[in-house]
Amino acid sequence: MKIFHMGDWHIGKLVNGFYMTEDQEFIINQIYEAIEKKKPDVVIIAGDLYDRSVPPVHAVELLNKTMRKIVKDLNTKVIALAGNHDSNERVEFASSLLCDSGLYITGNLKRKIEKIVLEDEHGKVNFYPIPYADVPVVRDLFEDENIKNHDLAMQRIISEILNDFNEDERNIAIAHGYVTQMKEDNFETLEESDSEKPLSIGGTEYINSKHFEKFNYTALGHLHGPQKVGSDKIRYSGSLMKYSFSEVNQKKGITIVDINEKGDIELEIYNLKPRRDFRIKTGTLEEIIKGFDNSSENYEDYIKVILKDKGELLDPMAKLRSIYPNVMELTREERVSRNSSRNVATNIKEKSKITLFKNFYEDIMDEVCSEDEMNIIEQIIESAEKGGE
Repeated sequence: MKIFHMGDWHIGKLVNGFYMTEDQEFIINQIYEAIEKKKPDVVIIAGDLYDRSVPPVHAVELLNKTMRKIVKDLNTKVIALAGNHDSNERVEFASSLLCDSGLYITGNLKRKIEKIVLEDEHGKVNFYPIPYADVPVVRDLFEDENIKNHDLAMQRIISEILNDFNEDERNIAIAHGYVTQMKEDNFETLEESDSEKPLSIGGTEYINSKHFEKFNYTALGHLHGPQKVGSDKIRYSGSLMKYSFSEVNQKKGITIVDINEKGDIELEIYNLKPRRDFRIKTGTLEEIIKGFDNSSENYEDYIKVILKDKGELLDPMAKLRSIYPNVMELTREERVSRNSSRNVATNIKEKSKITLFKNFYEDIMDEVCSEDEMNIIEQIIESAEKGGE
C-alpha cells in the first residue's frame, strides 16, 4: 500500500501580516500532480488542517475545494485529524457521513479509537487516528487523575488501542504532538521552528516514542521540520510550506510510504516547490539595494533583512520594498558584545573622560571606535564640561 504522509497544512495562516492562502493553493496544486503521478492509496494529514480554531472564510473554501478534488476527482482516500491549532468539534462535524465518500476526519478524541481499515492485494491495513487533545481532556475522558502530562496521556490512549490490536496485520498510528526519544532519563530535543505553538509549559509536552513500537509506521504532525524519531518507522512529514524564517533551510515535501505485505516500509520524499520562498538577506542598506539586478533571484520571495548599518536610516523599509515587495521583517544586526568583560570601571580616577569612553565603547561593541566618532565624542565632552562651568 502506498501512503502520502503530510501534516501541518495551517490553511489560512497569517505570517507577519501576509496571508499564505494563495501560496498554499500553489503548493496544493502540486499535491494533485503528485497524486496523479504516484497513485497513492491514501493521503494522511496528521493534524493542523487550519491555523486557528475559527478559520477565515477563504481558508475553509480552500480546504473544501482540496478535499473534493482529492477524494472525488482523483478518487483517493484521505485520513485527517485535528491538531492543536484546530477546533476539535468543528473538524468532527459530519465526519460520520464523510467517511462513506472516502474522507475520514477525526476531530474529537474518543476513549476507544475507531480504526480505519483499508485493504490492498495483501490484506488489511489498520489506521489509528489519534487527534490532539489537551491533558485535562484526556484525564476527564479516562477518569484518571494520574494523567498529568502528554506522555502519560498518550500512554493511556495507546494502551486502550493495544487491547484490541492484531500484530499479525499491518498497523499505522497517526498522531499530533511532540513525540521524541528518551535518552539517559531525558527527552531528546528535535528540530523545532518558531511557527510551532507550544503544547504546554515546563517540558511536559514531550511524548516517549516507545509507545509506538508495535506499529509498522507512525505518521506524526506538529513539528514543521521533516525528520525521523529514532528510525524511519516514526516520522514527522513537516509542514506544507515554510511559515517562519527559522525554516529557511528546510525542504518541504510529501513523505511517501510504501508498506509491503510483511509490514516493512520504504520511504521516498517528493519535494514541493513554493511560489515564494523564505530568505534572509544581511548587509548594509546600500549593499542590499546595489545588489539588485535582473538575475534569477526571485524578488517576490518573503524576505527578512538584517541591516549592518551603524547610523540612523531614512525609511529603510520603503526603500527595501521598492525592490523586495514582500519584506516581512527588518532588524538591525546585534552589535553589543555578549562577552563584555566590563573592565571599564577599573582605575576610573586615573583615566580621562575620553579614554573611559573609548574603553567603554570597545568593551560593549567589541570593536574600536573610529577617529571621526572619537572627534564627535570629544566635542560633546568639551561642550558638557563648559556647560558645567
